[in-house]
Amino acid sequence: MPISAQDLAALGMSSLDDYMRNTPVDQIDVAHPLLRKLTEKKKNLLGGKQNLVIQVRKAYGSNFNWTYGEATVNFNTRDTLAQAAFPWRRCVDAFRISHDTLFSNGIKVTEGAAGSVKMSQYEAVQLSNLLNEQREAFKLGFMEKLDLELHRDGTSSADAITGLDGLISTAPATGIVGGLDRATVTYWRNNASLAIATGTAGALKNAMEAQWRKCIRAGQSSPDFILAGSAFIDAYAASITITQNADAGTVKKIDLGTGAGVETGLYFKKVPIVWDPNFETLDALDSPTVPWEKRCYFLNTRHMELRDDGMDIVTPTRPHNVLALFHMISLRTVLAIKKSNAHAVLAIA
Repeated sequence: MPISAQDLAALGMSSLDDYMRNTPVDQIDVAHPLLRKLTEKKKNLLGGKQNLVIQVRKAYGSNFNWTYGEATVNFNTRDTLAQAAFPWRRCVDAFRISHDTLFSNGIKVTEGAAGSVKMSQYEAVQLSNLLNEQREAFKLGFMEKLDLELHRDGTSSADAITGLDGLISTAPATGIVGGLDRATVTYWRNNASLAIATGTAGALKNAMEAQWRKCIRAGQSSPDFILAGSAFIDAYAASITITQNADAGTVKKIDLGTGAGVETGLYFKKVPIVWDPNFETLDALDSPTVPWEKRCYFLNTRHMELRDDGMDIVTPTRPHNVLALFHMISLRTVLAIKKSNAHAVLAIA
């Protein structure tokens, strides 16, 4: 028996909604470590404002001085705050399944009223299998693209948010971030150390130590998340000398590999260095001057914030002249930093 277009839309919506709601953004695959980390502290994005506004303390305005006896005390007017405004944007993904595709899978769609016809068991199984594949690919594709855009600098589209490459820039003295011009607003520059000569003994360690201290000085706490590309991780691992004591009386097993998955098993200041497999994708996508695979980020997530308004899952009414089932995901989101100089980006030569 066929299925009515109304019943098909309701069934498709229920299937997709149940699936997506049960796999929320903050429980994604570990192959997206940046998105996974950011969503651990994700906050709700409230409506009514075009921008997420962050109050930034730009100075203390201190008028401290020494005085004695009847010396005049000077009073000043303090201007200590600035505002950084990060516009939220909406990301969407959508797909459709034509009625002819459904018919090719043994499912006939009619324009009858809801409940006027009922599918056979065979048709129900076929439809379930087809929707399973569509919704799985839908979710994986949406998460992959969202994660990539959270890395990029926001120039991929006029409606894109500013991601990691723009917020923690390899050229921190240029560009406008959150409405503040880094060319003149020096406190709004992130830390950076590029073209580190790994062939020079101690150069990588010294650069990392220096940037770590700068992050602590500004952030008043240590970075808690280190993200790096393959080339940087290999260079860091090669700079470490491991001494082992061998017991000649026992059978030994030697494994030169460390870690598992994106967890490299390498640490700096007790913070794990996480490999981001998407750095390779970004290099192929954007061909940046400073390759992603050579980069390492010291991030203090206390001073970085991801907000969204939750997934909106929609089954639009089909146009009168298109015979297809339509589905869409919509998500408003923004990534913001509260202190720019609490973070650093490093890159090897």
